[in-house]
Amino acid sequence: METQEKGIIAWFARNPVAANLLMIFVLVGGLLTAFTIQKQIFPQNKNYRLSIQAVYPGAAPQEVEEGITIKVEEAMEGLEGIKRLITYSNRGFSQTWIEVDQQYEPKDVLDEVKMQVDAISNFPSGMERPIVRNEKNEQDVMLLTLNGDMDFKELKKLGNILHDEMLALPGVNLVNFNSGLDYEIGIEVSPDKLREYGLTFRDISSAVQSFSANMSAGQIRSDNGYISMRVENQAYQGHEFEQLPLITLEDGAQIRLGDVAKISDGFEEGLMYSLYNGRNSLLYEVMASKDQDITKVASVIKGYLKEKESQLPQNVKLEPFLDFTYYLEGRLNMMIENMVIGGILVMLMLALFLRVRLAFWVMMGLPVSFLGAFLLMPMGFMDITINLASLFAFILVLGIVVDDAIVVGESAHAEIEKYGHSLDNVVRGVKRVAVPATFGVLTTIAAFLPQTLSTGPEAAFSKAIGGVIILCLIFSLIESKLVLPAHLAAMRDKPSNPKNPLHRLRAGMDNGLKHFIDNIYRPFIDKCIHYRYTVIVGFICILIVSAGLFAGGFIKFVTNPKIPHDFPSIQVEMNLSASESATLDTANKIEKLVWDVEKKIEEEYGQVMVKNLSVNMNGRTNASIRAILVEPHLRPIDTFELSEMWRESMPPLPGVKSLNIEDSVFGGGRDDGDISFRLEGKNKETLREVAAKLKAKLRTVEGVGDVNDSMQSATDEIRLELKPLAYSMGLTLSDVASQVNFSYYGLEAQRILRNGEEIKVMVRYPREHRNAISDIQDVRIISPAGAEIPLVEVADINLVEGVNRIRRENAKRTINVWASVDTDKAEPFKIAEQISEEYLPSLLESYPDVTSSITGRVQEELDSVAEQLRDFALSLMIIFALLAIPLRSYLQPLLIMSVIPFGVVGAVLGHMVLGITMSGLSFFGIIAVAGVVVNDSLVMVDFVNKAREGGLSIKDAVVEAGCRRFRAILLTSLTTFIGLIPIIMETSLQAKIVIPMAVSLAFGVLFATVITLILIPCQYVALEDAKRIGKKLFGRKSEEITQVQSNLN
Repeated sequence: METQEKGIIAWFARNPVAANLLMIFVLVGGLLTAFTIQKQIFPQNKNYRLSIQAVYPGAAPQEVEEGITIKVEEAMEGLEGIKRLITYSNRGFSQTWIEVDQQYEPKDVLDEVKMQVDAISNFPSGMERPIVRNEKNEQDVMLLTLNGDMDFKELKKLGNILHDEMLALPGVNLVNFNSGLDYEIGIEVSPDKLREYGLTFRDISSAVQSFSANMSAGQIRSDNGYISMRVENQAYQGHEFEQLPLITLEDGAQIRLGDVAKISDGFEEGLMYSLYNGRNSLLYEVMASKDQDITKVASVIKGYLKEKESQLPQNVKLEPFLDFTYYLEGRLNMMIENMVIGGILVMLMLALFLRVRLAFWVMMGLPVSFLGAFLLMPMGFMDITINLASLFAFILVLGIVVDDAIVVGESAHAEIEKYGHSLDNVVRGVKRVAVPATFGVLTTIAAFLPQTLSTGPEAAFSKAIGGVIILCLIFSLIESKLVLPAHLAAMRDKPSNPKNPLHRLRAGMDNGLKHFIDNIYRPFIDKCIHYRYTVIVGFICILIVSAGLFAGGFIKFVTNPKIPHDFPSIQVEMNLSASESATLDTANKIEKLVWDVEKKIEEEYGQVMVKNLSVNMNGRTNASIRAILVEPHLRPIDTFELSEMWRESMPPLPGVKSLNIEDSVFGGGRDDGDISFRLEGKNKETLREVAAKLKAKLRTVEGVGDVNDSMQSATDEIRLELKPLAYSMGLTLSDVASQVNFSYYGLEAQRILRNGEEIKVMVRYPREHRNAISDIQDVRIISPAGAEIPLVEVADINLVEGVNRIRRENAKRTINVWASVDTDKAEPFKIAEQISEEYLPSLLESYPDVTSSITGRVQEELDSVAEQLRDFALSLMIIFALLAIPLRSYLQPLLIMSVIPFGVVGAVLGHMVLGITMSGLSFFGIIAVAGVVVNDSLVMVDFVNKAREGGLSIKDAVVEAGCRRFRAILLTSLTTFIGLIPIIMETSLQAKIVIPMAVSLAFGVLFATVITLILIPCQYVALEDAKRIGKKLFGRKSEEITQVQSNLN
């Protein structure tokens, strides 16, 4: 009587109800959870950036640096958790950016920074309280445009109403209204009027504060209780300020503010310019918090837009400018479509090699694994959303999760064919491969485990991929060991109908495979083992040649692939001396250029590229032109070709400091670029000189464009120096500076709250009295005694070159130089390395006080690659341990892991064959290869060990293992490869981000299959040769030592 199998596998096999309930729980639970998981385009990284902003009205950059910036830097010294400190001292405000070390919690560092800033007691008077905050990690949902044929004042009035309505919608919590210039009430008094009535700006400001106010007048206490008294005379409109009393004459008559000043109720000074397809426009940014589902927020907004469509004035539209959920749904649908196609291909592949029922139950591992992953994804310890990265992880693991089930099913099926169908035979077949198959899955988990702990710019991306794959593999392990045996035990093979086309096809495939194994593979592997050292040397040569191809530049490598943008933009920064009209003129020229290029494209291809165009001025010297492109399948050319046409057609643009075309999703932005260098030094003029030479050098490098720097252009500055007369009249430098400031910038008399908006009331000269530099000579200064005197009599007025912004990094003055790189012509890393190692050292020999370093995206990506290599090394150590435990050997794990370099070779060759540039993202696939390719080798080596225990010779055991495991190894590799074919063949431009990873895994596994079936048997026998030689060598020495000791005795 046969012994009944025991253990958890046998228990579940004998209790199919328990197995089915476990499967149903996972399927139903995962299905219900899947509909509640948050959706995002990309996973969100935790924000490790803090900011400190301090406003110091009217202060020059040098004053801001000395009075604020340096004091903040000193307060941050020695504070734990600060990785990088960047400060900007601008005219009127200081901006500090703190990059937090990712080993620390940003909130804890924020609290410490706040305490240090609050402890600074010697900030200059007149400075507003510093604002310290952690930049919120918010998601873009939609950009809306309110556009129409109406002036900006009316458009903004309507926009405020709509803004309040949107914020009242359920689930809509974040809507930023970019309403252009702020409202302002201007009180403009000419110098003649001031002299006529003997007034100063302070007199007018004081009158406004005295007569435009609401205040309490106390309470009257009576027998019936208390009665409050109030004075309410706050002016809110321009015409109300006109009626405020300013001077009371001796006869009681009053001179009112409107008699002396011109009062305007409109916008603050500046040019308001924002167009959408040529119409005045204001923008809304609809955002969602990190924990919100942007599709739900967008759905509410879309419903609101539909409702408001008929309620708006006839000439006004509120419409989506950018709907990020459209791009989200497009990418997610693309991923789901490829996942479904891949799943179908895997199912067809299984059906060709396995019986239909066996293939079905093996395939059931997919939904169980996937829905099991969905079940745990939103849990706190994982916190993974549905996004581009997590969906790609499902595609990546598509063929991997069935590998374990294939091995288990094949083993059980072989046991049944040999000994007949019974529950114990099924369990015995499962147990035969349970240990190596389980440890094989654990090695794959080990390969991805470090990714869930990674830091850096791609941390969330890594966690999403690694986390999903680990969850899928865990449920795959559960399904193949606990659920699948119960179904295999209950399955009874029925005679197949010979006339069934599928049966005939499968029988043909089966017979063909058996013929190949017995008549081709068996004699071939026998011959390889005979010439094993030649085979091993041959494979080593392949490894060396592949490394040479990569090192020699035959296979291109970039740290980040360029992904074409769906809404490219042109960002313009003018010199600080440029006027608003000059900036507007530049924006109009670029707008015309975009439409001219569009006409050329339409004439040549008969189709358009640009659907909508937005032109905005962001302050006096900045402009942004953003094009929304038509749907990808309608575009006659790609985004990069369009941006190149823009560059070639760009007219001369006088006064432009920098022009940056953002045409890539992950392209460099300002102070960043594809390559970036930081120059540090004490002397600003020396830094300027070095930066200019570095920029000139970069412009000569092929493939490099958009060369810019963080240095602000110098502008003219009027500098005042007091004359002796000023001191004799009791005037101080502060008196003169403040009175000049009031004349030009204005004196803030009051701030009022109107319709929810804070509005400044400013007193100043009319515009015509402060248009030219010569107007400053007409400024009148009032002495402490009340005497009025021209500014030119109390101060020397000198025109000098001034500083507009001072940049410091880690408490040192710095200038950043950056540029974009056309990756079709050059590699950013190689250019950065060449400039840093060859050009800059010779340049800086003449400037010993200046130091340089690579910074920005290249440095971040190099750090990321270094971290990936560390993770890879950690994965290899864990894999070694997981292999050593079941094999009980230190050498056999090294034998198995020798396939990993060849998996990398396969990944590299796959990129070369398909003409795909290798990138940092390719490493994710290579890491996956390391975990996957050892599985088959582990099962094969375990099989050889057991065959030798059964009495077979080394050679016979190795050959038999290769032949017996050929089918399972081939099938597991093909399912992995076939499952990735759809995404590799995907033509969508946005799929470029995941294709390198898919190519690495698919071709790495495919190539490693050949290694497993040919090289592993040869290496196994060679290892035994080495052991035998070692035993002979060290055994003989041991005998000699024993003989010597015997003779001595």
